Amino acid sequence: MKSLTVLFSILLSLPIVSRAQSSQDFESSQITTNTIVASSFINDAEGWAVDNAGVLQHTTDSAKTWSSVATEKYFLKLNFTDVFNGYGITASAMYKSTDGGNSWIELAVPAINGKALYFINNSTGFVSGKEAIYKTSNSGTTWSTISTIGVSFRDFFFINELSGIAAAYDDDSSKCIWRTTDGGQTWSNVYIEENYFINSIWFTNENNGWAVGYYEQAGRGMLPIINNTSDGGLTWKNVFINRHPGDLKGEELLDIRFKNELEGFVTSTYSESLITSDGGETWTSTYDDEELVPSYGIYKNLDGHAKMYLTGRNGYVTKWK
Repeated sequence: MKSLTVLFSILLSLPIVSRAQSSQDFESSQITTNTIVASSFINDAEGWAVDNAGVLQHTTDSAKTWSSVATEKYFLKLNFTDVFNGYGITASAMYKSTDGGNSWIELAVPAINGKALYFINNSTGFVSGKEAIYKTSNSGTTWSTISTIGVSFRDFFFINELSGIAAAYDDDSSKCIWRTTDGGQTWSNVYIEENYFINSIWFTNENNGWAVGYYEQAGRGMLPIINNTSDGGLTWKNVFINRHPGDLKGEELLDIRFKNELEGFVTSTYSESLITSDGGETWTSTYDDEELVPSYGIYKNLDGHAKMYLTGRNGYVTKWK
């Protein structure tokens, strides 16, 4: 669950210092030989990670040790709202656990597409479908359908219970960022740019937000991009584009997250993962100069709070301390 409430409480208690990162800031471990495809942390110490073999891993000590359970569910997204209650989606179904991930029951959600799962709190959540969003207000017992003809959503971030921002792909490949002010009942398009594709949204406070993905340029493939808003998602501007990505076909940025208002990380498909220590004023490739983390194509997911967790291929979990 992407939550500003937890983030704000951390920011109030921690000093924030802008400085260059070093490899000593990262601690890596391998918890499986499979690829970790999704994760969810409810605080800095406790979280879950699931791999492409359907095995769910659980830590309560900041990734020092893990316990595992074979769920036999091929989850693509995870969202735990507390120590007991968690949700997961596969390519075509949604499940809920009420015992910390040990067992799962299937929920009656119409035709999901496995792209986006987001809970604001224990009761209210969203899951994406093809040209539709499904919303629950009673912890997944029942779901209402919000039609989004021609638009399919792939990521959500709620600033509060009413205001949210979403990334979406539409039929015209242009209407890529959307906004709601009524708790997700209706959505308006706030960013239109032809051949822009947004994968992930993240806000560091109620005004400052980020969106990452790629720009499809004819003859040059996918060019990694970062967009920024300073007015709560009403307007957006491009602040980063890599016109010469390492892969000949280009690559896309997959996920973005900040662990405080200055320090953030962006994962990529191949070699262009990025890091900032100045609130997004500048972005540096993790491959520049000293390699910070073994990031070439490994890290696909971000999670955590004041500590950040990068997970991905070959069961690697790297903690940004």
